[in-house]
Amino acid sequence: MAKIGFISLNNLLIDTDNPRLEGLLQDQRAAICAVAVNQGPKLAVLAKDIVENGLNPSDSLIVTQLEEQSSYFVVLEGNRRVAALKILEDPGLIAGAVEDTLVSRFRKLSTQYKDFVKEVQCVIVNERADATHWIELRHTGENDGAGIVRWGGKETARFRQRSGQKESHLQVLDFLEGRGDVSKETCQKVPVTSLKRLLTNPYVRTKLGIDLRSGVVVTRVEDDNDVAKGLKRVVEDLASRDVRVKDIYTRDDRIKYIDSLPPEDLPDTSNLMSEFRRLGAPSTPQDQKQPSRTRKTAFSSKKRSTLVPRGFTLFVDQPRINDIYRELKKLGIEEYSNAVSVLFRVFLELSADAHIKREQLGTDEKAALSKKLLDVADALKSQGKLDDQQLKPIRRAAQKDSFLASTITTMHQYVHNPYFSPAPSDLRATWDSLQVFIEAMWS
Repeated sequence: MAKIGFISLNNLLIDTDNPRLEGLLQDQRAAICAVAVNQGPKLAVLAKDIVENGLNPSDSLIVTQLEEQSSYFVVLEGNRRVAALKILEDPGLIAGAVEDTLVSRFRKLSTQYKDFVKEVQCVIVNERADATHWIELRHTGENDGAGIVRWGGKETARFRQRSGQKESHLQVLDFLEGRGDVSKETCQKVPVTSLKRLLTNPYVRTKLGIDLRSGVVVTRVEDDNDVAKGLKRVVEDLASRDVRVKDIYTRDDRIKYIDSLPPEDLPDTSNLMSEFRRLGAPSTPQDQKQPSRTRKTAFSSKKRSTLVPRGFTLFVDQPRINDIYRELKKLGIEEYSNAVSVLFRVFLELSADAHIKREQLGTDEKAALSKKLLDVADALKSQGKLDDQQLKPIRRAAQKDSFLASTITTMHQYVHNPYFSPAPSDLRATWDSLQVFIEAMWS
């Protein structure tokens, strides 16, 4: 008997038997990386939709309890959504497993992720077999009507029209008329079917500097004036009947027409932005074309063997905290990554507690770690030990809508989630970002 309930995202486990994945997976981090590798950019598109719209309230996950009395649940349906949510919290989870560009997209989305999903609505079944029928119906087509019967072109266009989303040719006409490039009378003279016929051709769209994403006309051309001139030329040719249906009737006809236009009437597509934007929407600095970067290999001989760099020294006057620090300097991060991750989390909080007590900052000892770190940061600034630039990493780490905030979230998972393993590269990166702050706490 299935029931509906809300389950903490931290307690949801990617299904290692997911049909999308191949081979045996060591732990949850490996499973998340496997989903990211399998889905690629599509997972970032899903994450972007979650950031902008939240989870679909009409589409619950299907889960089953890992084992009797366990607080963890295996996700039988909805692994892509769970993976996207976990990566949004910590984009570093997939670093080294996928292209750097995909990690960068998730990092950008993470900074925009304001309403972190903490609990997810789930349909809870007693065992895997109870979900088999429903999962099969969802993923194997219409099944003579028992499955999801997808819309055709007419149904999609009708829905978008009724819900207020105009078809692509109307979006182009509105864009040009709104800018004053063409008059309303000219737009009314344009044969709709001819403009639609041109815009459905990928080659024509590429030459015009536009594309379609879920029915929305988008562009990677930075300047609207540049993208408008090609669209204006096409609309005026159709409105004046200089180009008729017979001239663009076949695919080859449409290619021949767009290739006949002089270069000065078309946008410059040699230096496009890195991300698409809706036609007419302003571009942002983050959208600008970024210089290509050489991808760093996931394995480097130069990576240190311990969490704390060789030659770095702290004077820790608290015996137990000093013992932990010395162990962190000795333990091999590749061999003892679990021990290092837990000790690092403990060392960071005990160091903050010691500073709070020594400087009498008055922070509640039961306060969240992020609160403690912010209070210590404020004190270090007032004492003149660190400036705003030096404190930037720790302030970002304490903000829930920041990429670095996931460092604290992930460290918490290392301690409390038995199915989540630390990556040595992540541990090194976290220490490097916090080293100046840690040193100042003990100076």
